[in-house]
Amino acid sequence: MSPVKSAALAAVAAMSLCACGSSVKPPRGHGRIDDPRLNNPNHVACLRQAGLTVELVGRTGLQIGAPPSGPTVQFEPTPGAAQALQITGQSEAAEVIGSALLYPRAANDAELKKIEDCLSSGVNG
Repeated sequence: MSPVKSAALAAVAAMSLCACGSSVKPPRGHGRIDDPRLNNPNHVACLRQAGLTVELVGRTGLQIGAPPSGPTVQFEPTPGAAQALQITGQSEAAEVIGSALLYPRAANDAELKKIEDCLSSGVNG
């Protein structure tokens, strides 16, 4: 067999082998994003067990007590994202606890202690 025919045959064989594993599988099911307020650990349940009134706000926020004086919490995707917002001045007056930004507003020390304890559960380090 001539070298040109051998090369052509090898190219055809390689293409047919590559085509075998290149099928695209469509996505299946409906994924669900974990809610940082309710999953591992459930911060809302902890806050309610501590005797605080809590309302879910948007997709990642919490209102504790009555606005505008009640503390608020905003969860970011990662602890690093929360720290970045604090470092760049985009979350002034917020305390970073894991991936949560706690805005204390007019909360007293006892209330803040309960909130900090619940938000820090499950935080490593």
